[in-house]
Amino acid sequence: MYGMPAYTPELEQKIEAGKVHLGGCIIEVDSPNRHCNECKLDFDTHAPNIYLDIDGVLLANDLTPANYAKEFLTTVLERYPYTTYWLTTHCDGDASVPIQHIGHLFDDETVELMKKIKPTSWQTAKTRAIDFDRPFLWFDDDLFYEEKETLKKHSALDNWIEVDLAKNPDQLAEFVTSFPLAVVGQ
Repeated sequence: MYGMPAYTPELEQKIEAGKVHLGGCIIEVDSPNRHCNECKLDFDTHAPNIYLDIDGVLLANDLTPANYAKEFLTTVLERYPYTTYWLTTHCDGDASVPIQHIGHLFDDETVELMKKIKPTSWQTAKTRAIDFDRPFLWFDDDLFYEEKETLKKHSALDNWIEVDLAKNPDQLAEFVTSFPLAVVGQ
């Protein structure tokens, strides 16, 4: 519930029972529209899922973080704090593995941002981890044939955001200033 409610005994009971959650006085464009009583998280059911690869997206090469990786992660997680997922071979259902893999290459603040990213689990093709029932953006440097065909089948190829740091080393900065929008209902 947003706004300044009239506190009645009935409202107090609903708040204590967890049937009503107070969201604050101001409704922002990206204000959450749901609250989970179990995990105590607020979330927006309309927010797109964001899927992030590591190699070629957050890393320019094996040992070098991409330019503006920290700013990019900050932007992504400010906009979509509850719907951002790892979609990388370095995850496989455990969100701590990507951090173990690349955390030593980044500063402490960036590692703390990475800890907010949720895991995915998939076999063979990354598209098997994508929830095609929700809008999404997938930041990756390359697609395998099966992945491309799966995106086409779901009319979602435009939701793959190709990151090409060899051609444009500052591409993540462009996403910070002009974040792409998920294409829905093609």
